[in-house]
Amino acid sequence: MNEVKFDFAGNAITRLCGVKFPIFLGGMAAISGPALVAAVANAGGMGVIGGLRLPPLALRRWLQETRALTDQPFGVNLVPQFGGPDVFEAQFQMVLEEKPRLLSLFYAEAYSADMIPRAKDAGLVVMVQVGSVALAKKAIAQGADIIVAQGSESGGHLNRGTIGIMPLLPSIIAVAQGRPVLAAGGITTRDDVRALMSLGAAGVVVGTAFIATDESNAHPLYKQKIVEATTDDSEYRTGYSFGWTYGTPHRVIPNRDKWNLLRFIGGGARAIDKPRMARKLSLYAGQGVGKIHSVVPAAQRMAELALGLPLTNHVVL
Repeated sequence: MNEVKFDFAGNAITRLCGVKFPIFLGGMAAISGPALVAAVANAGGMGVIGGLRLPPLALRRWLQETRALTDQPFGVNLVPQFGGPDVFEAQFQMVLEEKPRLLSLFYAEAYSADMIPRAKDAGLVVMVQVGSVALAKKAIAQGADIIVAQGSESGGHLNRGTIGIMPLLPSIIAVAQGRPVLAAGGITTRDDVRALMSLGAAGVVVGTAFIATDESNAHPLYKQKIVEATTDDSEYRTGYSFGWTYGTPHRVIPNRDKWNLLRFIGGGARAIDKPRMARKLSLYAGQGVGKIHSVVPAAQRMAELALGLPLTNHVVL
């Protein structure tokens, strides 16, 4: 029987980053570890390590472990406001020395003017995730190679986080000065990818859908909650979340147990955490959670998302 295979012709993102598909793993703290990052990279996407709160030597270890699992390009996400300038500078030095293909920055406005030129001088592609046109303009002025338009549908923390992806994406594309713009927020299926690519996105960043994969570092109960959640279960908050300034916007699957005080705290739950964390916290997840129905290998999730790209097909005899 003939086999039909699909190809993506490539675009500015795939050429810049050296990947097959413009589908990026969200660099989720503790969740996006070497196994998941490598699985996404080996499936043709851009795997991104979640570097938030990782001690510098642990970050180096994750970078090296990822490189041992894949020969494909991958990246790392840093959030400079955590740990103070000395800790962040040590993290940044590790990245410059290990040289992943991509440096992704989030909540980095106070540091970007210094960091972006240094990263680019070291040969890294620099991506900045923002939630407003004003922040996009600032990142562009500071030299970012790629802008991520983060819609308020996104799970976890939001950089401003009040604008949905449909109005935000074209508004940022309009000021991007030709730079590629990725879309983030509520993306879980091929149809989501297709819709955002048709609006002009050069690719997508996906987080929640990759939490529910075999390779993610999420606690099994966290994965189960994502699979069981409906669209109505996604909640936007500006209260407490682990390690962040009170009032930082974030999106979670809320815990509804009125006798559980941890329900007021947003967070993730790692595989190494006690089950209590996954049961009690309100867990980070985006609005697309209602379309995630099973835990699957990351390569399978990648294949589903890639079918939303403008693909060409050919028959292999």
